[in-house]
Amino acid sequence: MDQMISANIALDIFGIILSIIPIVYVLSSQRYCQQLNRYFLGVSISNIFMITGDLSDWLIQDVSTRSLQVILSVFSVVYYAASAFVLYFFARYLAEYLKITGRAVKRYLAAVRLVCSVQIFFAIISPFTGAIFYISVHGYQRGNLFLISQIVPLFCYILFTAFVIVYRENLTLREIAFFLLYIFVPLGGGAAQMFLRGIAVVNIGVSLALLLILVNIQFEYELTLRKKEDELAQMRIDIMLSQIQPHFLYNSLATISHLCKHDAKKAQTAIQEFSLFLRGNMDSLKKRNPISFEKELNHVKNYLYLEQQRFQNRLKVIYDIQVSDFYLPPLSLQPLVENSVRHGVLRKEAGGVVTIRTRETKQDYLVIVEDNGIGFERSKEFPNLGEHAHIGIENVRSRLQTMVHGSLKIDSDDMGTSITMRIPKE
Repeated sequence: MDQMISANIALDIFGIILSIIPIVYVLSSQRYCQQLNRYFLGVSISNIFMITGDLSDWLIQDVSTRSLQVILSVFSVVYYAASAFVLYFFARYLAEYLKITGRAVKRYLAAVRLVCSVQIFFAIISPFTGAIFYISVHGYQRGNLFLISQIVPLFCYILFTAFVIVYRENLTLREIAFFLLYIFVPLGGGAAQMFLRGIAVVNIGVSLALLLILVNIQFEYELTLRKKEDELAQMRIDIMLSQIQPHFLYNSLATISHLCKHDAKKAQTAIQEFSLFLRGNMDSLKKRNPISFEKELNHVKNYLYLEQQRFQNRLKVIYDIQVSDFYLPPLSLQPLVENSVRHGVLRKEAGGVVTIRTRETKQDYLVIVEDNGIGFERSKEFPNLGEHAHIGIENVRSRLQTMVHGSLKIDSDDMGTSITMRIPKE
């Protein structure tokens, strides 16, 4: 018996050491700033508390005094409460990793919160009621409602398995294998420990599975994330350079020079708009996250003001903004508006109208850029213009999908073009 106690103490200490490794990893290099890593950190810390609570059962064998019984009761509550938090944080980690939104995920998380709350509640009242456990002079004893502490993890693991299977298309076979491994190792250990008390295999199983996820999923996820960030950074540079074309700079400066001779006040305003436009492009290189629509719209207005000063009545702009409280990738509206101006209305001798609209549905925010220009097909007749427009729009489409899970739709004919950005609310 003493050998089994010593073995279980050693296994629990080893499990704590294994759980410290992911914590050190997440806390280094500010990885905890990412939501996914914070959930992973929550799983690891909760796992340490769970093992610590279990460790007390093996360390405190003599509970002949009231104070030792109280201490063991407190650590037992910690064990059951922490095990519920392990399940909860893993549920959040899984949902965040899969990047799934909608009612199904809300119900999934609500179900996990409910059952975990039930376990925490009964754990807290157990020292007074003996629900899940009670402490006697003989030590830790299982209570009449001990089965709750087994059904809750079982329910959650079944839910996790179903979640992985339903959204398996979002995962590689390797990711599916290690997620299922994390689920079934504790599940199998829990089943064994339920019938054979004295074999502490659940804690070490969870710790090992957690380490496997760190090595085989989390590391690879971070490498993929860094690669995407590098691609997005290059896209931001490409977009910025595509917008600050030499001809635009020359023409803007020529317009300002003309205004200096004929209208000093307008020239001063044009210089301010020009500087704001350049600053907006430069600032966009620093932005790694979506920005507010209002900020993006202000940048577009700087650009349109300069173009209107140059082309006067040939370029008219209509703003139909019904909603603005949302976020989108930096420099995502500007290329679409520039496309409507340069490759649409200004290809017509009489010019035309560019309209910027925003709308809201139950699921999405819509940003619509319309023009009554010559359309995409006819714009291809002009050297390099069609290709330039295509590259800029595809760049926006890619960043829209990567940064906010949005989409971009184009409708174009010889009567004009309509481009719609769809940005999910969740």
